[in-house]
Amino acid sequence: MFNARKITSFIMAAAMAVSVFTFPPVLADEQFESAADAVSRIGAGWNLGNTLDAYGTWISAGPGDSQAYETAWQNPVTTQAMIDSVRDKGFNAIRIPVTWSQHIDSSGHVDQGWMNRVREVVDMAYNDGLYVILNVHHDTGEGGGDKVSWVFADNSNYDQNQNKYAGLWTEIANEFKGYGTRLLFEGYNEMMDTANTWEAPSDSSSYQAVNNYAQLFVNTVRATGGNNAERNLIVNTYVSSFNQSVLDSFTVPTDSADGHLICEIHCYSPWGFTGTSQSVTWTSVHNDFGQQDKDEIDGIMNRLASFSSSRNVPLIIGEFGAEFKNNEDQIALYVSYFVGAAGQKGIKCFYWDNGDFKTSGEGGYAIFNRSALSWKDQIADAIVSAAAPYTGESAPEQATPTPEPEETTAETSSASETTEITEETAQTTETVPAAPETPKEEKENSFNLVPFIAVDAVLAVAAACLGVYYLKAKKERK
Repeated sequence: MFNARKITSFIMAAAMAVSVFTFPPVLADEQFESAADAVSRIGAGWNLGNTLDAYGTWISAGPGDSQAYETAWQNPVTTQAMIDSVRDKGFNAIRIPVTWSQHIDSSGHVDQGWMNRVREVVDMAYNDGLYVILNVHHDTGEGGGDKVSWVFADNSNYDQNQNKYAGLWTEIANEFKGYGTRLLFEGYNEMMDTANTWEAPSDSSSYQAVNNYAQLFVNTVRATGGNNAERNLIVNTYVSSFNQSVLDSFTVPTDSADGHLICEIHCYSPWGFTGTSQSVTWTSVHNDFGQQDKDEIDGIMNRLASFSSSRNVPLIIGEFGAEFKNNEDQIALYVSYFVGAAGQKGIKCFYWDNGDFKTSGEGGYAIFNRSALSWKDQIADAIVSAAAPYTGESAPEQATPTPEPEETTAETSSASETTEITEETAQTTETVPAAPETPKEEKENSFNLVPFIAVDAVLAVAAACLGVYYLKAKKERK
């Protein structure tokens, strides 16, 4: 005689087994790597300086004329070949400074032509597998003259401009919402007080304004959702300084995404070595990199490591570098020691390259001739080699998302200010190549009927077995 309980148990077990082996597990959205993992995987970093960050009230260009700005400081139009060369040289991260001020209309919207060009350059680097940092650059910094800064470390400035700043970052964040974990946002470059005070502010109230802007940046980006909910975000100290009082006064923003914030400072020390007699007047300069320079670097790295540990936030040096003084071999020694000392503390570095490529005379930070696609090999190779021992495994490859159609809405410390424009840096401009069409980053959503057919088959067999059992039982009762 058939046992109904055994048959029923068998049927249920079979159905469960089919569902386990034929239904794929439901996965949550792909999680972004943590800020600590991202910093670990970043190796040698390079800045595309004095390009998309160029500005000037004297620049005459209509809406959408991105080239007039991109080449205003005598650098050529950025091409895929340039970015490929950066990658092939061994750099795995690129910082793309962007000044937005002259591309924001009276309603607070970014000119779509400018946004499109920024996206083209980001795509060049992102599709090369590089980590990419995108920022708001000379919208901060010194004011006056032909400057275009409007974000200052000043509480009244924050009250006046917080909506404009949040609107800017909302548009940037939405434009790049679909990009993966290798795209990072940096909220602002070198925010200083209205008195243009370097190193530390003239009034301690400026620290509150910096902290407020940092918090607003994080809140604004997170509110756009999508991949921005967990994107790694970078916040800088006052004027990106590592002055001890600046570090002590910096507050890491609260964040809805745990472990996705990075802090950034800039460091051109030791000035006696990195500067020239024209750019550095407060100390004597020297061409040879020596023990005193090493000791100064060691002290800075210890300070930064202590800050990073106390705030429980990874740290990067978004800008460092030395002006050329016919001493390429000595600069190679400097970058090797600097990057190595930082790497030992878990800090990663981005060399400031302003495009001013000199092989004689003095001045200019450039190590890459963007027109000739040639390098100062000693220096570039030293950076890459020094970073290598402290570089973690690469992040997974991620394609650049194709933009969805939508309605068009509409620097550095005293010596580093010399990174802007000089007569000797005139170079031939190039035609901008059409941006390659890129695959859309999306998850598989195909509907598979096989599991349902299998379950239906099991249930059909079960029904037949139960039918036979009850007929047999009925017959026996007769």
